[in-house]
Amino acid sequence: MINPRSLIRALDKHWEVIERIVIQSRDQIAHERDGLLILLAKVYVNETTEQHIERLQQLVNAELLIELAHSNSLQLNENVRHFVAGLLHEHELGLSDILKVRIVDIKTGLEQLQQAMQNRDMAALQQGAVRIDSQLRQIMQQLDQDAHAIQDIAERAKGNDERMPLARRYREVLEAYDRYVLPMTELMDTGSGGNFYPLLEEAELVLEALIQQLAIQGGLYSHQLMLRQVGFHVRDLRQTGLIVLKQCTNTLMPLREEIRRHNQLSAAIGHLLGEVRKKGLRRTFPAQSLPVWRKERAFSVAIGPELLSLMEQVRHYQPKSVEFPELMTDETLLQLEQINEEAIRRHFYQSLPLADLMRWLTQHYGHYQDVTVLRLYHKLIRLPDITATPNQDETTLTLKAVSIRLHSHAIESL
Repeated sequence: MINPRSLIRALDKHWEVIERIVIQSRDQIAHERDGLLILLAKVYVNETTEQHIERLQQLVNAELLIELAHSNSLQLNENVRHFVAGLLHEHELGLSDILKVRIVDIKTGLEQLQQAMQNRDMAALQQGAVRIDSQLRQIMQQLDQDAHAIQDIAERAKGNDERMPLARRYREVLEAYDRYVLPMTELMDTGSGGNFYPLLEEAELVLEALIQQLAIQGGLYSHQLMLRQVGFHVRDLRQTGLIVLKQCTNTLMPLREEIRRHNQLSAAIGHLLGEVRKKGLRRTFPAQSLPVWRKERAFSVAIGPELLSLMEQVRHYQPKSVEFPELMTDETLLQLEQINEEAIRRHFYQSLPLADLMRWLTQHYGHYQDVTVLRLYHKLIRLPDITATPNQDETTLTLKAVSIRLHSHAIESL
């Protein structure tokens, strides 16, 4: 069994890589050791390969990562995943059926409160209040997690490749709307068709009646205070539920409508083109509804005088002889340099952040050829784990043989 204190210390020591693993675990069941070592090398740039292997073993020994049976893969500890995901708001979208189960339990808790009041059983009254309050807090937590999950789904859909078909690009949006928003809308209907808000109204009335009955019969103030606190949670939940549902709907509805409009337009265009292909343009469109660009009058094409004069010049054309330059000797060819790109890359990561990448290259590696410096510049700005932003001001730098003007990139690590 994992030790809570050891868990907290291990999370503090390895937080940078655990945060990355939790985000990756959203799309992966298990992680290969080689992939984790690559991730460790990106996060802890200054450490050696042996230190990365030792750190990975420390993650396993601290039970942050669990070895899977019959496999060399590692899986993130489920307790760690839930704990870190709660801190990072990396939640999966919940199910409306879970709220229905909690609603049934709240109804049972209200019946327990009424029965305990009739029997003058204060211990059962306290248990029922705690039971209802626990379910209310669980519902509040789930609604907050669902709001963050919906926002993440929308951001992922917008960030996908624009060249993908909309139905594939927004597939997760459609599933979230059909699986969550529509059932939640029916569940939280404030009218007679809903189950959630009528229950909260009933709970509020029952709690008020019990508080008055306790005050009249002389119950303990602590019991009255407990029921009042549960009533406050009921009121907060009534307001929070509507706000969260409105936020989720406003987030997903524009994307869903975009897909519907695109599908309707595509279907109409496809149907019309099919009719034109089968019947022809005249039989598909009435004569008065033909496109305005179609004209019935005949037209002719003539050759202008400019084209005639150009053709006359072409007929008397005589090719000109061109002398090609002589081949360059081997001594004049530009020799490629041997450089240690791995050492340069380590030096680059250690120097982050950089306000001007080209100036940094000329200061530290200006003794190389101009083509080598430019090649290093273009390689470094394309590294996947950095952010390269062009500067607004133009910079002029003089290399060995050429002078360049550019908007040099500012570099920051992800």
